[in-house]
Amino acid sequence: MKSMTFVIHNENGLDARLAGMLVKECIACEGRITIRKGRKTGDGKTIFNVMSLRVRKGDTVEIELEGGPEERDCQRLTEFAELNL
Repeated sequence: MKSMTFVIHNENGLDARLAGMLVKECIACEGRITIRKGRKTGDGKTIFNVMSLRVRKGDTVEIELEGGPEERDCQRLTEFAELNL
């Protein structure tokens, strides 16, 4: 299992557009992806789970990857986060 932590810098937080883009990236990954904000967690491949986390600007989120080629998926999600979050 690998995990990454990011601080959200996007002015609108993880709004519907950005959450949709994140979910697309997660779906392209083979393993299970969990997104955590505080005590709340959600399946990274489900838009409703991601939106229910209510991630705002300045919030810290943790993305956990389990299974599949974790190293490759971690790199993919890290690049996405650095460009968009």
